[in-house]
Amino acid sequence: MPEYTLDSEPDYPIFGKKVDTLIEDSLSDGNYLYRALGIEDHPDLDLDQLVSKIKKLGTDKYDLNRKEVCHEDFEMYDHDIQAGIFKIKKGKLILGDNFEHNSLFGDTIKKFFFNVLYDRGYKVRIDLIIIYYKNKFENAKIVGSKPSKLRQGLDKYLFKFKEPKNKKESIAAIIKILR
Repeated sequence: MPEYTLDSEPDYPIFGKKVDTLIEDSLSDGNYLYRALGIEDHPDLDLDQLVSKIKKLGTDKYDLNRKEVCHEDFEMYDHDIQAGIFKIKKGKLILGDNFEHNSLFGDTIKKFFFNVLYDRGYKVRIDLIIIYYKNKFENAKIVGSKPSKLRQGLDKYLFKFKEPKNKKESIAAIIKILR
């Protein structure tokens, strides 16, 4: 999707439908988690190198010394990934209440377009989506001090692998959003 750039506000419905349709056509009915990534957050890798690491490790968390975005908000949780949730039923995406648009990808690129600048200080284009089988994860638990009001509810987007030694078997799909 070379037309998807950060030069202007993306066309969420059009771009969303393209990727949502691909997801519906590629995955069977079930519950899934998804992570959207931008190559800007991985400056030492190109897209194919990042995909290779993810396939090998089962996650984009390849550098144990690298702190994730919003680390301070998540550090009290025992988690492996932050991810959104969706399901496919009768071949169609079913989205939760937290979606502003009726599109998984459309809603995600809107959130990235507006929110990521505040988190990171720079814009990030989504280049990759990792889709996981939700049944391979459990919800994160609080292990540090109790979260403040601003942080409550965050744990519904934080997950831990049930089988840490088999992370790569948790991947249902990897989607590249080519430039």
